[in-house]
Amino acid sequence: MIDRTLIILLTLLPKNLMSRIAGCFANSKLSRPFIPAFAKRYKIDLTEAEKDISEYPTLNAFFTRHLKAGLRPVFDVDNNMSICSPVDGTIAQMGPIVNGTLIQAKGLDYKLDELIGDKEEAAAFQDGYFMTIYLAPTDYHRMHHYLDGAITGLRVIPGRLFPVNVLSVNNVKNLFPINERITTYLDNKKGQKSAIVKVGATIVGKIKLAYHDAESNKGIALAQKFDTPIEVKKADEMGYFAMGSTVVMVYEKDSYKINPDLKAGDKVKLGENLGQFI
Repeated sequence: MIDRTLIILLTLLPKNLMSRIAGCFANSKLSRPFIPAFAKRYKIDLTEAEKDISEYPTLNAFFTRHLKAGLRPVFDVDNNMSICSPVDGTIAQMGPIVNGTLIQAKGLDYKLDELIGDKEEAAAFQDGYFMTIYLAPTDYHRMHHYLDGAITGLRVIPGRLFPVNVLSVNNVKNLFPINERITTYLDNKKGQKSAIVKVGATIVGKIKLAYHDAESNKGIALAQKFDTPIEVKKADEMGYFAMGSTVVMVYEKDSYKINPDLKAGDKVKLGENLGQFI
């Protein structure tokens, strides 16, 4: 009953406006005194940060902090077929895409074409494989490329900004397809297709990209295919979340073999082994 009441309240709240306001505050100098309390509240490992906590001018600068160089080694870095984790986070769900459907939580599914926002683009991943990774506030919030290959396009879809925590994932139907999201499409060196869908959430003021000036929470839809694909290497920076969220990775049929040691609920770090292309 409590969960249902909270979901109703979340539905009624102006989440996008709240997120813009929170983003403005987090980017202002007024937020700086809150950094130590934030770090303590979420038990953030300050030894990993590139700078001392006192050097960050705003809460968002601290939240989107870089790590110290070399802190996240990349698994099998010279192997073009290996796939590494693009983020620090927790594997929420993973498995085959069956009849165009992905698992959100027990008893809740959602459609691939609704997540992607385009039936033709979604068709490339029918009967493929997916993995959902949740980034909690304690996690490092920059995203990096998980393969050696090229960015072939992107899509920005405005939407709602429900939280993507356990409460919402277990109770809000079609959560990821109704929230704001930015998809990056990537081909590996063999031309096998994959995509990473970056899902916005409440208080995520922005999803920013390192390779393009598109961003979330502006109410502007965008779909672009690159005439000249953008070459990337594993662990190159892809962008960042200004506050916590989720990524959904999808692969085309018969192209991906998961690391057999992984299961839902596992914590993963940037650069760790997620599997390989086949």
